[in-house]
Amino acid sequence: MYISTEAELKELVARASGEAAVALDTEFVWERTFYPNLGLVQLAVGRDCFLIDPLAVKDLSALGDLIANPDVTKILHDACQDLTILKQATGASPVNVFDTRLGYGFCSPTSILSLAALLEQTIGVSLPKTETRANWLQRPLSQKMLEYANDDVKYLTEVMKLIIRRAKSQKTDSWLLEEMKYYDNPALYEEVEPEEYFRRIKGVNLIKGQKLAVLQELACWREKKARAMNRPRSHIVHNNVLVDLTYKCPRQRNDLKNVNRLSPNAVKRYGSELLQCIEKGLNRPEAEIPAPELRPPRKPAKDLIMRLIAEKAEKLNIDPVLIGSSREVNLQLVTKSPDSRFFKGWRKEFMQDIFNQDNIGDLLGLSN
Repeated sequence: MYISTEAELKELVARASGEAAVALDTEFVWERTFYPNLGLVQLAVGRDCFLIDPLAVKDLSALGDLIANPDVTKILHDACQDLTILKQATGASPVNVFDTRLGYGFCSPTSILSLAALLEQTIGVSLPKTETRANWLQRPLSQKMLEYANDDVKYLTEVMKLIIRRAKSQKTDSWLLEEMKYYDNPALYEEVEPEEYFRRIKGVNLIKGQKLAVLQELACWREKKARAMNRPRSHIVHNNVLVDLTYKCPRQRNDLKNVNRLSPNAVKRYGSELLQCIEKGLNRPEAEIPAPELRPPRKPAKDLIMRLIAEKAEKLNIDPVLIGSSREVNLQLVTKSPDSRFFKGWRKEFMQDIFNQDNIGDLLGLSN
């Protein structure tokens, strides 16, 4: 059923609010903009699938009420991006989420599966891939697009139940349900602070001191500019250009021509602002210069810990990636942070016997 009015949406949400669980998905276009353009929201309630048209329904706050309803489980596949888009569209922070991709990792050796692959492996359903690059902002949507959109939610409730049954059979269901609380954190759906974006730029670990302040100023400026103009970051100034600007620190407009990949058009439009950022960074007081990015050297103990995690995960038939990444283990060996997720909840339970081997607990900082 196609939902194109606020009244229809409110009626649908009233029905969905009486269910224990509903399935959600989104279709969007994200090509030449900073923010994705939401084209469709799919909602499965019981055996029925509904397609909500956000181009026709301008006020999606009723959908936000459902997303924020703690009594209704929202089932999604690879949930984070969809939930972030829905938070932007509705203003509501999601709670009570079940991610079928993440959940599958608690009853199989991998949690890195597309929805199509997951459906084939769990319930033997093959999805057509004909509409993966469709323009979801066009109207009317074709019949094939409508069918494709329905398929993305119609099987999710069945898959969730199957995953929970399998996890219960191997006694990992409590870990699975605990991990789903991850999606209840409102901070997960917030934009990174512009002042912190510089830490996501490749090569930041090689930059220190005053030049790190320069990179921070440049990245912060670009982040604010991209958001205000709703254009991709690379359409303003590419990451590589920011890094080259940081190393060369041009002080005059004419010097900008020596910066790799900085186009004449970008110099014309943004040259003065770029020079101002560089000047601000170079003149920042030493006490206000950001701490350099910590990129720890490879620790020999890391390989041992990763092997022990993989071996135990294989015995339990869960995805070792869920416990922690190689970089996360390596970083913990250096920082020994008492707030590490290795020391909390189900991960601590998983790691307990590993902590007791070869002083690994001490190496990771468990005794701190």
